[in-house]
Amino acid sequence: MRRLAIVLLVALSLLPALLRRIPGPAPRRCAEEGRGAPPRHWLGCAADGGSPRDLSGDERLLLGRPLDLNGATARELSFVPGLTRLLAAEVVADRAQAGEFRGVDELLRVRGIGPRRLERARPFLCVAPGRVGVADGGE
Repeated sequence: MRRLAIVLLVALSLLPALLRRIPGPAPRRCAEEGRGAPPRHWLGCAADGGSPRDLSGDERLLLGRPLDLNGATARELSFVPGLTRLLAAEVVADRAQAGEFRGVDELLRVRGIGPRRLERARPFLCVAPGRVGVADGGE
């Protein structure tokens, strides 16, 4: 009787570990995109309801997607590795003075940004294809 109680106790102690190994439903994987209109907007999948919308800079940062160099604010740019709060403000000031960037390499024109800093920031920045030349009438 005692052996049976010990075997039963051991089996019951192993039961939670065995139950954890049973696979549950597969996690839903999709390319997140902006859905809905403010103030009721969210991040969802293409199959979700609601109208599609562009991602905000904060959402792009959250999802690990590159920021548009010509549309990002100084606050958003300050979260890019290699750019400090002051350098991000310089980027926005340079963009206002000299015009939009045609590529990420043009970031070298900003005072304080050299090749090493640019290479550190490059994976986190992009220039949206439709934005170049928008402010100056499109070339």
